[in-house]
Amino acid sequence: MRVAGIVLSGGSAKRLGGEKPFRRFGEGYLIEAPIKVLVEMRIPFVVVFKHLKYLGRGDIQKIRYILSRYRQGITWDVVYNRGPVVGILSGMRVIDGDWILVLPCDTPFINRESLENLLSYMETAESNNHLCIVPRHENGHIEPLFSLYSRSSLKVLERLLKKRREFPLREFIERLNPLYIPAEKIDRSKRVFTNINTFQDLRRAIER
Repeated sequence: MRVAGIVLSGGSAKRLGGEKPFRRFGEGYLIEAPIKVLVEMRIPFVVVFKHLKYLGRGDIQKIRYILSRYRQGITWDVVYNRGPVVGILSGMRVIDGDWILVLPCDTPFINRESLENLLSYMETAESNNHLCIVPRHENGHIEPLFSLYSRSSLKVLERLLKKRREFPLREFIERLNPLYIPAEKIDRSKRVFTNINTFQDLRRAIER
């Protein structure tokens, strides 16, 4: 089964001053953490940036950096400010794979082992007609942006978007007969699920 990746980088990031993927982290940018793991695993991927209309000159320069350094695909949200479902749609339309690994741009502690653990469930999902594989925490919280989606899920997403302008990502997932995996089976410490949403989150992550 062929696997491809989508790195979502299209949010407004208001709590981070409007710029999340290109916040400095370590020796590079925050967005480079998931990118480097995908490169290490030789998984082809596309980075989905926010709608072209809302990109500034500084954004374009940094996007050029990502494109020239990693030589992978880039695209943009086809519609502005409609949440991650549009990012997933935009990415799926330009990348080829039997399964699509969807990752956010703000997971600085992502690692190869966690992704390999997630990928190990593909055969189980295929044999039981699950169209997505989603980590789930004990409290019921799920990680839809650290998940695998079957290529077939694109048709479901397109039908939903034709009917309704907006809907929660969880509703989309529930239509895919999801295979929920305990989060600790992906990463025992659950550290890989750490997201950076505020400057305080960023400081804490840097201090770790």
